[in-house]
Amino acid sequence: MVSVLCAVLHALLSCLIPPANLLVIVAVCQLLRKHPGSGYIYVLNLATADLLVGVMCITEALDDVLDGDFDRSKSFCLLRISLTMTPCIGSILTLLLISLDRYLAVRLPLSYRTLVKKAPVALSLMFLWMFAFLLGHLPLIFPSLQQSNYTGYCGLLSVATSEYLYTLCFGVFAPSLLVLLCLHVSVCSIAYAQHTRSPHSCAQPRPLRARLRHFKALRTVLFVLVGFGLSWGPYLVGGTVQAACRSCDLSDTLKDALFILGETNSLLNPLIYALHSRDIRSHLLFHQQDGPTTAVPLARSRQGCGAPGSVPASTVASEFSV
Repeated sequence: MVSVLCAVLHALLSCLIPPANLLVIVAVCQLLRKHPGSGYIYVLNLATADLLVGVMCITEALDDVLDGDFDRSKSFCLLRISLTMTPCIGSILTLLLISLDRYLAVRLPLSYRTLVKKAPVALSLMFLWMFAFLLGHLPLIFPSLQQSNYTGYCGLLSVATSEYLYTLCFGVFAPSLLVLLCLHVSVCSIAYAQHTRSPHSCAQPRPLRARLRHFKALRTVLFVLVGFGLSWGPYLVGGTVQAACRSCDLSDTLKDALFILGETNSLLNPLIYALHSRDIRSHLLFHQQDGPTTAVPLARSRQGCGAPGSVPASTVASEFSV
């Protein structure tokens, strides 16, 4: 009964994850043509990583239909685990880049545009995927990280050693989550400091509206981060317990329930952005948004200051408004 339920869930995820992320990719590509910016590029990269996870869900569904025929080959199981872990690593590292991008936008608003150029963004994504590919394929690169007694049951700890799981947990996921938490705490402190000031002070370097948009965009990233922790956290904790406790037998739970829960994160991300990102939501609903494409008068954004003229929308609007 449990195996049938898992097969149904795999089939459902394989039908939902790719279309959902493809819609986000199309919407973000349209936004990039109008408003180029690092925020949209990182969201596009996150949707691409989730799309790859959805593709691997299709292989899981096929494996369920074929009654585990793919699992009999150790090499194929290693390849499948590696191709599944690579986009998952890419996803959490992309969240790190998105949070860092939002932190720079709030912490250094005047120099943000000069710091975030196309070349650094492209290099960061290139190194991200190189690192994700290398770490995801470590068991294939180093045979010492492979289990010597493979029994035909394809799972992370069935085909790879516990050292590889420790590398994933304490070398990538735990440090990334810690840095993400520090970035969000820092931004919250900046928000509190700005809240205590006069909202219409002429000494502000940029309109308050722009700052608020960056805070709201970072709030969306926080929702994505919480979704990632709730989805993949149980799998990583269970895997660590299984690796540390030799007498425990969590292989079925890890391979079925907890791994499927982790894969649902690739469905949560596009839903979160569709619900909380105003720009992406407007494109998904085939409506054009007027706000980011127009200039905002300084007299309107800084009421009482009497400053004439206007500032470009790219300066005022967040790159993925909420």
